[in-house]
Amino acid sequence: MASNAQIQTARAEFLDPSLYDDTGLAALPRLSRGTVLAALSRAFDLAEGRRPGHSQRVAYIGTFLAAELGMEPSQVEEVFFGCLLHDVGMAASAPGAQVETGRGARVVADSAHAADVLSAVDGGRWAAVIETLKAHCEHGARIGRKLGLGETVAKAIASHHDCWDGSGLSQSRAGEEAPLVARIVALADRVESMIDAESSPLAVRRRGPELIREMGGSELDPDLAEKMATIAERDTFWLGFYDNDLAATLMALGHGGMMSREELFDFLGVFADVVDGRNGRESGRSRRVADMARRVALTCDMTERRADLVKVAALLQDIGTLGVPAHFLSKPDILTIDEMSVVQLHPVYARDIVSEIPGLGAAAWWVGCHHERIDGKGYPGMLEGDEVPSEAQIIGMCEAFDALTSDRPYRRAMSREDAFEVMRGLAGTRFDPYLLARFESVAGPFPA
Repeated sequence: MASNAQIQTARAEFLDPSLYDDTGLAALPRLSRGTVLAALSRAFDLAEGRRPGHSQRVAYIGTFLAAELGMEPSQVEEVFFGCLLHDVGMAASAPGAQVETGRGARVVADSAHAADVLSAVDGGRWAAVIETLKAHCEHGARIGRKLGLGETVAKAIASHHDCWDGSGLSQSRAGEEAPLVARIVALADRVESMIDAESSPLAVRRRGPELIREMGGSELDPDLAEKMATIAERDTFWLGFYDNDLAATLMALGHGGMMSREELFDFLGVFADVVDGRNGRESGRSRRVADMARRVALTCDMTERRADLVKVAALLQDIGTLGVPAHFLSKPDILTIDEMSVVQLHPVYARDIVSEIPGLGAAAWWVGCHHERIDGKGYPGMLEGDEVPSEAQIIGMCEAFDALTSDRPYRRAMSREDAFEVMRGLAGTRFDPYLLARFESVAGPFPA
């Protein structure tokens, strides 16, 4: 849970919009699948409680090894996507399906020999942890398929906790029966976890090759482990691993090809669906809000290109909730002050994640401001008046209206008429009256 100092720091940093692109020149950029996933993978790290950049570092290790093996470019891409998405299933766990396991789940996930861990602890509790970890592999594979990244990538995600000797979570497809791409993804994940567990970069640089070799023949393919250990003896590998610009380096690879406008909407829509499911909301909720936000933006005399960018921001507005415990978001009672403080950080998480995607600086700013109010009582920055972007207000009002007309754990859905009445009451406090009138002109004739 974030400390009060972290919360105050995040709010202080939030107040400087100059960190982002000039919103007056905003338009939808052309983006590759790899570029988008390299940035969004930080949300998967949040969902699993990993140190930021875990998935990016796994992708670096995996693609470095794949290139050294002389694999075909298409296979290197499969390794890249398998590594970035290996933990996406943790983001797909619905609140009711989650197991509060703390550090224990991480121990089991990082250990290939899950049976050895289970033998030393309460079997009943750890059996639930194991089932949760198995489920996240299966969820992740399904998401990989929905993204259209191919069956090889899906299988690599599904089996990334499997082991060379068959002692992993699924205890199947041991040895060379497992596809090469899957074996590399599993190796990259374990090597990154091994490095992350060491407190000193110098110590892990010295001991890393030996530790990798020790995993060969049990957790890891021995040939791949030996190759990776040799790579880990080079300074060039470590310089890249600890490079502050690693995310940009991965994005520059352009894996997956450039997406068209509609492909980008569909691609981001898959992640919006994941967030909806994880937060206990009906499927398609975020897509519905995004479509409405685009229509409202056009009614407010924004260009088609700018309205498209508003739609992208609306699709990604809640990606930061993956850093908030799911039971906070589905709690039927009033949140405590500490719980509310954590929830109110989700726009900051989302802003930081989206801002890593080239050309989406303006969208990142709107995402970060979508819970601000023109009366200065919003969060996380308590912006006032014109400080709150019109685009952020549009996203916020579309989200608010959809929330009012949908069932929630603490209340039943309102009728559309009652919801409009509530929204009118927010004119001049939360939302600009003109923008709210434009919203009602769009939302009225269309189904929520």
